[in-house]
Amino acid sequence: MGREEGDRSGGEWDYIVVGAGSAGSVVAARLSEVPANKVLVLEAGAPDSLLLKAFGLGYYFDLSRYEWGYWSEPDPSRNGRVDHWRRGRVVGGTGSINGMNYVRGTRADYDRWQAMGNHGWGADDVMPLFRDLERCVPSYQTPPDPAIRGTAGPIPIREVHHCHPTTEAFLEAAHAAGYPRASDYNGADQDGVARGQFNQLRGFRRTSADMILKPALRRDNIELRTGALVCGLKVADGAVRAVTYEQNGELHEVRARRIILCGGAINTPQLLMLSGIGDAETLRAHGIAVVLDRPQVGQNLMEHPLIRTAFRVNIPSYSPSGGLMQKVGFLAKFLAWGQGPIATPAEAQAFLRTSPDEPVPDIQMHFSPLAAVFSKGRTNFYKSVSILPYPSISIHINKSHPVSRGQIMLASADPKAAPRIEPNLLGDVRDVQTLARGIKVLRRIAAQEPLRGMITEHVDPAPEIANDAELEAYVRDSASLAYHPAGTCRMGPDDGAIVDPDLRVRGLENLWIADASVMPDLVSGNINAACMMIGEKLGRALRER
Repeated sequence: MGREEGDRSGGEWDYIVVGAGSAGSVVAARLSEVPANKVLVLEAGAPDSLLLKAFGLGYYFDLSRYEWGYWSEPDPSRNGRVDHWRRGRVVGGTGSINGMNYVRGTRADYDRWQAMGNHGWGADDVMPLFRDLERCVPSYQTPPDPAIRGTAGPIPIREVHHCHPTTEAFLEAAHAAGYPRASDYNGADQDGVARGQFNQLRGFRRTSADMILKPALRRDNIELRTGALVCGLKVADGAVRAVTYEQNGELHEVRARRIILCGGAINTPQLLMLSGIGDAETLRAHGIAVVLDRPQVGQNLMEHPLIRTAFRVNIPSYSPSGGLMQKVGFLAKFLAWGQGPIATPAEAQAFLRTSPDEPVPDIQMHFSPLAAVFSKGRTNFYKSVSILPYPSISIHINKSHPVSRGQIMLASADPKAAPRIEPNLLGDVRDVQTLARGIKVLRRIAAQEPLRGMITEHVDPAPEIANDAELEAYVRDSASLAYHPAGTCRMGPDDGAIVDPDLRVRGLENLWIADASVMPDLVSGNINAACMMIGEKLGRALRER
């Protein structure tokens, strides 16, 4: 063992981890730290690729073979829009294809989880876990507080060191508009604007699979099997005893004392339902024998609704307006210093309030010195992206704590079939109103110097879209995904929760979940860091049993 693709001999494992993503990689590695534990990791995707290590290459190569290719149902809350739900099908999971933004979330996020009855998930409980995961590399304008931020953990976190002039102009304009300049939004206070932070080293992506799982695979007691699609869980006498998976066209069954699901907010509820754990009526309709009637499996789907904006500027940006020589320059900058558009998708972040009445920031902005338009309709994400051919910038706005909820449903009893995704992204008008106010906030920032002097055109939304009704209509027509789905196997102390605060699946023995599906509420920002923390928390708890 201790290698990728070991033998297929029988026998019982101590632990099976389903999914080698951001959380699963951490869980598996921590469990393997106990020499007596035999740990098997099953990953449906392939080993990751060098193409995934540099974010900007996604603009030049179709990387769809590293994801699941999921599509939503038409969303009535957005005039019937359908979305490509990008989820990683590769070692590293979605952490191998995302924008690498490293955002812990606020202390208030986790104190809210605890106030919902999830003892042990307050800020004082989880912030030390983030610190232990982090290795803040030299790059920060203001050195991070070592009492809060980690310097010796496995995941390298860097701040954008050399910003494009438009990025610095955005930061200065936001400050001129009355928003504070945050020294570290992963530190004591998230409020304000700051340079972006990423899980990178010299510009290259570094996932929990890279930095935690792969070193663990040198041990003799852990094995990773790729291309292994888990099809179902075997339950007997109220306990999960085994999993079945398909690899290279052959069906296998493996037994374990304990099984941890780390498939994410879409695949984890789908696997539960395929295994007879879900709404009984729905399961019977698909011909699936009911093991446990749990109507809330797949419910409570949360996602940060996002608006993309674009502005034309009068200085060269990262938009490909300079031809071949510009692209060569971008590549040289990346290879020499790990900087530029190939390395970093969003050079600045902002966590702002759209109203002084908001107790915490209710929107997040991502600033990028290039802008792209995305075609609507059923188009692969990579083929739908068209970078504006003239100097431009983009600011994405998303609501930090949406009220709307969607659901994940079975479309078929076939494990190879995609589930039915019903986003209901703007089902609650309050989410629409917040995003409309967010556009107003952005326009107020864009009206401040020095950014104002660089902008020559408000490309999207057009300036004539101005009053509340027009902005809200624009939001409904334009809102898309931040690719942060969560909550479909909600953690809680109540009977409706799928897992308890120890992440054990209620009503079954030997089964845990560690991924974004357990989040009872979204955090304020990108969720990848929180997923790694969830994996660290469960991995430690099980390791010490």
